[in-house]
Amino acid sequence: MTDAELFASALTMLAESWATAAIPERVRAADYDRAIGERICRLMFEKCGGDSDAFRAALRDFIALSEEFVRLQIDLDKSGHYAYSSYDEVRAIVYDNPEVMDRRYLNGLFLSTAFWVNHTKILDYFHREFCDTASATGTLLEAPAGTGIFISEFARRNPGWTTEGIDISESAVAFGRAIARINAGGAPMIDKKDVFALPEDRKFDRIICGELLEHLEKPVELLETLSRLLAPGGTIFLTTAVWAANIDHIYLYISAQEVRDMLETRFRIESEIVLNVRDGKGPEEPRTPINYACILTAR
Repeated sequence: MTDAELFASALTMLAESWATAAIPERVRAADYDRAIGERICRLMFEKCGGDSDAFRAALRDFIALSEEFVRLQIDLDKSGHYAYSSYDEVRAIVYDNPEVMDRRYLNGLFLSTAFWVNHTKILDYFHREFCDTASATGTLLEAPAGTGIFISEFARRNPGWTTEGIDISESAVAFGRAIARINAGGAPMIDKKDVFALPEDRKFDRIICGELLEHLEKPVELLETLSRLLAPGGTIFLTTAVWAANIDHIYLYISAQEVRDMLETRFRIESEIVLNVRDGKGPEEPRTPINYACILTAR
């Protein structure tokens, strides 16, 4: 099956669910990078061992994640707060729970890079503004490694770099290693570690921190840690979610400006991309779901 055929078969399946039925139309937009979507589907298919039934099961996990997002977002809009407020609580429910992590969380999150258009745009921004601007050699950390897509893409495009990914979830470490093997020949080293426990003397030329701020009770502590880990002249690629529900989101940002204000206490925002999730809502409007990504340097 070609990449185009694999992608088309996925769209056919997504059209059957109320939560994903609009995706086939959205990916026809001029600003959607279909090559990224097809590549993500190919990587998922290969991770499934070329098994079409396993690939369809992963797509069902993505559909389940999409349905969960819609329901949780409705609850957030009504209540004004996320479902959970404790990191220990969501760690037990999600990160240390293979029944959640190994299905809708990791499979769903990985496929969201192909089918949630904002996630596709953020990966394209990552390529242009972070991967393609790197020097020939250096050291890179990704915390958390998550699905492994960001660190493996960086390693694939920058083979002269030493790349290290860490995550607190055993499921995420296994998933990330699998994607790294397929996408970058296993180049990134991915291990189970906590970013807050890294030694004081560790320094990295580049850091990737995707969607962690909103998962913590005190995101400022993460910014302090990233500042300590960043080598002089270094660069950070960071993403977060604003007013966007997920089962493990804790810290609720009301607006993109609130994110900027927190980041600028320690970093300089060199560039950013701010994407609203809902049609008819502007990305600077408060209390609307937003995907935010930026490039940071030290002040």
